[in-house]
Amino acid sequence: MLAGIIVEMFALAACGMATVFWFFVLARIAQGIGIAFMLSSAPALVTLSVSEENQPRALALFAMMIAMGVAAGAPIGGVLLQTWDWQSVYLYRVPYTGLLLLLSLCCAMYRRPTITKPEVLDIKGALALGSGLGLVLFVASRGFTWGWFAFPTLSMAGMGIGLLAVFVIVERKSENPLIDFNLFAIPDFVTANCLNALANAAMFTVWFLGPYFLVTVRGHGTTAGGLILAVSPIATAIAAKYSARLVRRININLLSRWGLLIEGIGLVAMSRATALTPLPVVVIFLVLVGAGLGLFQVPNMSFVMASIDRTKQGLAGGITQMTRTVGLVAGLAVWNTLYIILRDRKAAELSISELEDPRIFVPAYSAVLGLAGLLCLLGTLATRQKRATINDLPDVPSCK
Repeated sequence: MLAGIIVEMFALAACGMATVFWFFVLARIAQGIGIAFMLSSAPALVTLSVSEENQPRALALFAMMIAMGVAAGAPIGGVLLQTWDWQSVYLYRVPYTGLLLLLSLCCAMYRRPTITKPEVLDIKGALALGSGLGLVLFVASRGFTWGWFAFPTLSMAGMGIGLLAVFVIVERKSENPLIDFNLFAIPDFVTANCLNALANAAMFTVWFLGPYFLVTVRGHGTTAGGLILAVSPIATAIAAKYSARLVRRININLLSRWGLLIEGIGLVAMSRATALTPLPVVVIFLVLVGAGLGLFQVPNMSFVMASIDRTKQGLAGGITQMTRTVGLVAGLAVWNTLYIILRDRKAAELSISELEDPRIFVPAYSAVLGLAGLLCLLGTLATRQKRATINDLPDVPSCK
């Protein structure tokens, strides 16, 4: 956690002071590494700080705080961009990251825990996974621009897949693997992680296309648009809080199903919104999307964290955040590719050269959000396995 905070602080400063693009890209990579350190260790710190009985409530608070941070980020970013330049979006976070570091030191996070058998980090596996996953996701985001069958696309995709294959081989031989592949023999565990990626990928359509829709198509302005967009993560935070009360009393698959259902309905409804849709109606649609995600996240994360022994909570947190990140990045690649295809097709159909014209944007936007919502609705079918509550989990001896 401390290493992540330190890397994040210096990376943010580097992003804000970057004068050339390659340096900015390197700083962003460093920022991603810092965030990965923090987000993978945070769920473990949360679950290990409370009893197993209170774990769902603790995870709900964790999800709620993340959602509140996302909610605050949109309007703050709008104000900063309207008042200063893009560098301010990065530089304003340096002081409070320093404050976070100070608070972490005061909470004695620097103290080494007492452990009977120190574990050695699997460096080979970490390098293979990071490089392979990074290459595959990078190709997914650039494939449409380069061409899916162009030499750079195929060569980098092949290298990425090869590195991921090396990762699997290394992990199966490692005494202390980063990921215990025996976990993936549990169907519900695999399903939970796939649905986590799906729910976050679907939600990203709002963050990807929503700002342009609110600011340009509807004309709300950057600050007002950010405030409207913040409604969705606020709804996520509130839904996560109440979801925690239900996790141990209601079937977790039922909660996950309702979450995906509500998120899907909200996305489909949002896809039908236009410049003439009353603002309160748009807000209701965004609330549905955010509330659905919040209702889904807590039972999903609780299941994944509880599937792994408490001595391996760092591993559980890493898996949860990795699938979330894969969902976001892969979602961006898919939604961006689909949007560009639909946008260009509509532009050719209407003979309009200005690609930012609302007559081109709105149909493409509607199709992308509608598809994301439909995928969430279809995802509810994957939650039909019968499991009573979070207490009824299979034993995974190999993870202990």
